[in-house]
Amino acid sequence: MRRYIVILLTLCVVIVLPALGSLEWLGRRLGATIPLAEIARQQEHSHKVLWLGAFKDYAPYKLERIKLVQPEVLLVGSSRCGQARAQVFRPYKTYNACLTAWPLEHVVDFIDRATRESKPRVVILALDYFLFGDELAQVWSRERVMDYHQGIGSYRRKLHDVFDFAARSNWNFDAIQAAALHDQVEPIDNDRLIGPEAIRGQFGFRDDGSVSVYPGYRSTSAETLTHGAEYVTGSFPGAQHISELQFDWMKRLADLGKERGFSVVAIQYPILKTATDFLDTNQAYRPYSGLWRELRSDETARRFSDLGIQFYDRSRDPAAADPFNFFDPAHPSERGILKTIIGLLDQPAFKALLPKIDKSALQADLALSPGQQFDLYH
Repeated sequence: MRRYIVILLTLCVVIVLPALGSLEWLGRRLGATIPLAEIARQQEHSHKVLWLGAFKDYAPYKLERIKLVQPEVLLVGSSRCGQARAQVFRPYKTYNACLTAWPLEHVVDFIDRATRESKPRVVILALDYFLFGDELAQVWSRERVMDYHQGIGSYRRKLHDVFDFAARSNWNFDAIQAAALHDQVEPIDNDRLIGPEAIRGQFGFRDDGSVSVYPGYRSTSAETLTHGAEYVTGSFPGAQHISELQFDWMKRLADLGKERGFSVVAIQYPILKTATDFLDTNQAYRPYSGLWRELRSDETARRFSDLGIQFYDRSRDPAAADPFNFFDPAHPSERGILKTIIGLLDQPAFKALLPKIDKSALQADLALSPGQQFDLYH
């Protein structure tokens, strides 16, 4: 038995430990096992770094960035606001924490965590009609849970991501070696890519939290934009009425804002006009478009006002008529987001919250990139 144990220990030392060491080395070279706080610090030192790892790490990574950035303006929500750039809100220090929270339950949880780490004056929430339906909220509450603990289970998951990267590379040694030994850069701004998903997809989160557009979306954008109604109704199930269970989360957010001293602005960003026309007029879909109608009703506006929340429905913004302002029917591009904020600066209450933003400077940004669909701040 003693000899057997010695043999096992020897095999462990000779084979297993070097293998684990090699895996850890590869994981760090790909950015898979680098602690999120370290990635956040790298972006603090260089804006030429993009990170993208596992979906579950999006929110904890952005919390690490929030600790460092200490934003005055914090954007929160789903992928619908992912293209908002910090430059749009200059001179205010701004961080885009979108792609961290989809159901309203997760939104409130994330803002609670973020405002324990920072003291923003304004929190801007991407608030959409479909967030007030119980069906989608239940699905997203299960499927879109973030890994805030970042413990040993997270580390094992990240080691698995290294195996997955190799498998998706068809175990091509040359490709894996190239990714490990040489810095990988994306093709638009030549930013350095960190993280297996960033290297594989050639995109990721910038230092301001905004996400660059995945090359696959760029190539299919024109085709996808021709299917506005099908895309929106297929992606987001409707319902007859706003769920009070979901609206209660807005009450909790309003209370949190009063407790922590930040103002809440909720924006329903533009949706491609072909989709909103369908939601407005299609009689067959009417039983499912109750959420859509009720969110923009006078009654709902009064409820938001009573909570002290500024709500702006920009889904039918003039920018929504131009597909050039989107990369798919539900996702405004940098151009679409910029046009939305320019329009909101004409609203006295919004302007009063952010009085230093120079509308004419933003209009000049727009004029400088007339043919740019995706990368306005290239």
